[in-house]
Order: sequence, then structure tokens, then C-alpha cells
Amino acid sequence: MLVALANSTAAFAEFQPTPVFNDPAGLFTEAVITGTGSGSTVNGSTAPDSFDPLDGYPATIPDGSTVHAAAFAGTIVIADPISGRTGLTYCIDLHSDTEVGVNYEIGEWSEANVTNLGYVEYILQNYYPTTGEPAGATVANRAAAVQAAIWFFTDNYVLATTGTSATVRTFTSAIVADALANGPSAEPEEPELTVTPEELAAPATGEIVGPFTVTADGPSTIEITGVEVSTDAAGTNQLQDGDVVQPGAQLWARSVSDDDPQGFVLERVTTVHEGTVLLYDGTNPGLEDAQTLVMAQETELVVRAGAVLQPFPAGAVQFNLGIDGEAAGLQSEKVIQVDCGDPDSDLDQQRTVTFAAGTPAGDHSRSLTGIPAGSVCTITESSDGDNGLVSATTVIDPTTITIASEETQQVSITNTYARALGSLQVVKTIAGPRAGSQGIAVIELDCDDPDGTFDREFAIAAGAAAGTYPQPVVNGIPTGTRCTVRETATGENERAALGADVVIDPAVTTISEGVTSRVSVTDSYRCPGAGGTGGGGGGGTGGADGNGGTCPGGALPETGAPVPVARLAATSVGLVLAGAAITATTGMRVRRRYAG
Repeated sequence: MLVALANSTAAFAEFQPTPVFNDPAGLFTEAVITGTGSGSTVNGSTAPDSFDPLDGYPATIPDGSTVHAAAFAGTIVIADPISGRTGLTYCIDLHSDTEVGVNYEIGEWSEANVTNLGYVEYILQNYYPTTGEPAGATVANRAAAVQAAIWFFTDNYVLATTGTSATVRTFTSAIVADALANGPSAEPEEPELTVTPEELAAPATGEIVGPFTVTADGPSTIEITGVEVSTDAAGTNQLQDGDVVQPGAQLWARSVSDDDPQGFVLERVTTVHEGTVLLYDGTNPGLEDAQTLVMAQETELVVRAGAVLQPFPAGAVQFNLGIDGEAAGLQSEKVIQVDCGDPDSDLDQQRTVTFAAGTPAGDHSRSLTGIPAGSVCTITESSDGDNGLVSATTVIDPTTITIASEETQQVSITNTYARALGSLQVVKTIAGPRAGSQGIAVIELDCDDPDGTFDREFAIAAGAAAGTYPQPVVNGIPTGTRCTVRETATGENERAALGADVVIDPAVTTISEGVTSRVSVTDSYRCPGAGGTGGGGGGGTGGADGNGGTCPGGALPETGAPVPVARLAATSVGLVLAGAAITATTGMRVRRRYAG
């Protein structure tokens, strides 16, 4: 450390030997300057920017150097502000001031913005106070020579060639030569203790924020100021001052006071190696910057990390939900989206409120708290519960609210759920060479609704020509209803027989909301006993004209037996329907179920 003894001809780091700052340490302060250690008065100059210290220590002051007045060079004493543990440091920032009472924290070389720290590290590993070198010097001159060698690498500082400085210069020059020949050394391993994030906004109304993740190379103890800290998001497992926190722990906190600052600190005693830099932590009011220090020797100190809460005024909103309608309880999950923008800060929030699937009819409420006061919030539904079984109608009042500090805004939401409906239509197709010769065909629609409301019979008149016959649409069927379609009379007679099984397609179908499911029933007719749909004339035994000519005899070929009466088809299909209102039409009968 360079201490001014007289007016200098250029700016340099000035150390005040009596306390200038009496401020309390910050939450995470790890060292406070308490005074100076060993050292002696020196004179010197700062070489110009073009000077390269890696070229070696010059025999004389380089041209263009800036002269400094006589000053003190040596060690600076630091102490932990709570435990009182002490250590020795050197200065590595010649052109910044510092004083007794300035607060510091441990940092990394990259944060120091200082050149040639690898050579500084070599010097600290091999010279005073880590060792007794340089051996031929007094303790005061050892400290001065080491500090001057450090400044040579960090600030181009060169000692004068006369007076006391000449004696120190001899040792400094030898130290520099040794470092250039055998250095640089690597950055020492920094003690590991971090909390992420280090700062978090928190509602002044006491809502929990987090998690804060602890990274460390060993257990630490916690000290708490103005907050509650817990190991769970619900805040039930609270920690107290002095409790042990393990590496990898996650912590949550909430503001419970008006303290400033407020937060929690983790502490552990660990070895801090020589060459570790100390940075001004910014907690001395009115002091924007202070010179950077470096640990002069390995020392046990208390390292600290933690998090600070930044309280903000907050309010809440309560959602009063009314669920009604005939289909209430069949809906899926309902999600309310709350988008809040704070015009005076960056504390915008996007929150959701969820009501579980199947929430019954009635009144329900949920609240959101900890929303920054002044926020303007827009209320929407990202999911209204519509799921194919129900259709939803939603009313939100109001859709926009402004949050006030420590007040709860009210929002009314009404969801009315109606049963989702679909419809079904049967389409009969008549085909084959004997189409038009068949008797009456009857198709049955059998649905599993408890009242049989949607059961139907459709009759296709005897002698209907080849073609397609759409049946009346059955509307208003609730989605999820399962229906079966059968042909109970196929229209076979002595003049027309089925050439193949009745085809009902699809066999099973699920009808979605607002969709008409269509079922195709196809009958293909031939001559009785023709063994197919006709041979086109002259083909097989008893073959009829493939274009629908008269079947021979009116009896089964070769047997003379009468043609069997019309048989009933057992073909069926299961259907799941979505319904709509039903309209009766010609050829359709509504079937009724009777007990027993």
C-alpha cells in the first residue's frame, strides 16, 4: 500500500492511516481494512503505457515516467467484521484510494481488471510474508520490496535509484527477475460458496419467493435479517440463526419486516490462498470505488454468500367462480390466465388459476396474492373445460383490474355447461341384379341412453329400386352415447335373395360434437339359388340374367323346394353418437323400451 507523506506530482493511491469510514459492514462483507502492517517509505515513478514490465526491471527511471512523492509501501491489515479474524494484503491498484473502514469481498482475477497477476501470484508464493524472503532485508524492507515488485507488474511502478528507495530497489529488482524467470503461477482456487440468485424482488405482504440454490464446497451456517427462510416452498420448515445448510440445498424466503437491507447470509470458515483478490463491495455510503487488494499469504477467513430481498408493495385478486348448467361436472380442467403489467417497474407477472376437471356445480373461489401494486391485469380463460362432452359459455366481470397495495380485487366468472350434442344418419344402399324384387327391409337403431329416446326403426319399402336411400337424421344425441345398428328384416323373398352378407359400415364409430356420423347399410340381391349375383346368362346351373331377368320356376333350382321366407339379418354395429333434436319422417318408427 502506498501512503502519501507529502504532496505528490501525480495522482496515486492514498491511504488514510486513521479511520475515515465507520459504516457497518454489508450483509456479505468478508473483510474490512483496519490499518497498515510492515513497510517503509519509498520514492518512485510510473513508467509510460509503452513500457513493458516483462522486459525486466530497468536500471534507471524510464523516460516519460510520472514522478511520485515519498510514500509508504507495505502490507495492509484486514479483519473479518464479525469474527475478528485478520489477514495481510498488498495493493494491486496503485491509482485508486482506500481507507480504514472500507469493506471488501472475495473476487476472481477476471473481476480485478489487473494485468500480470500470474507474476504477482508467483511473488506472493515465494516472498514475504509467505516466506522470509528476501532474506537479506529487514521485515519493513521485505514488505516494501514485495509491494514495489507487485506494483511493477500491475502499474509500471519503478523505484527511485537514490536514498532508502535504492536499498529497497535492489531487493525489488531481484524479486522481479526471479518472477520473470520462474513465473507466472496459476490463479489460486477461490473458496466456493454462492447463492443463486443473489437478489430477488419479494412482495412486502409476505408471499414466499425462491428457490435460492446453494453451491458450496462444504456446509455453512445461516444468519437471517428481516426475513423468514425455509427449506420448502410452503414455508413450513423454517431455519433459525446458526442452522447448518448443506451444499446443494434450496431455500425459500419471505419478507417479514421493514429492515433495509433484508435477506440471509451463509457463512463458513475456510482457507483463503495467497493471490486471492479482494474487491470493494460497494457498501460504504458515498464511496463509489476503492483500490483492489490481494491476499499476501494463506489465511483462514470467514467467507459469505447469500441473498437480499427487495420488497415491493403488493395486492391480491380473488376469483369467484360459479359453475352451472345441466352438464356441470362433466367438464375438463378450467384454467384462468392472469397477465399483469406493472407500468412503473419490470415486475410483470403471468399467473394462472386452475379448477380441476369435474368441479361440481356451485360457487368456488381462488385467490392470487403478491401482485405488484399498480399492475394492470387482464383476465382470460386459456381453457374453459370444453371437452367434447360439454360446451361452455363463459362470462368474466371485469376482464381488466388494477391492483392496489394491500387490497383484494374481486373478479366474477360464470361458466355454464350444456351437454354437447351430435347426430346420426343411416344410409341404405340397394344393389344387385334382383334389386327391386325384394320385400320390406327394416333397420333398427338401438342407443344406450337410459330412456331409449333415440332408438329408431327405419323401413325401406318393398320393391325399392337399386340406389341409395338416406334415412332421416337423428339429432340431439348426447356425445358419448353408444348406439348399435342392425337390419332386422333384409327383404329376401321367393324372387330375391341376398348375394352376400349385409354390410354395415363402420362397425363402431365415435361421433364428435357437432358432427353427423353416417352409417352405411348395403344389401345386394340375386336370384334365389343362383349361387352368386348372376352369371350374365348361360353361366352356372339355374343362373339368372345378370341384368335382373326373371328367375326360373319360382322355386329353388334342382330341388323344386319353395323359396324360404325372408330371413332376418343378425349383422350389427356399435355406435357412439353425438346428438341433436330428432325429427320423425315417413318410413321411420320410434322404438320404445318397456320394463321386463
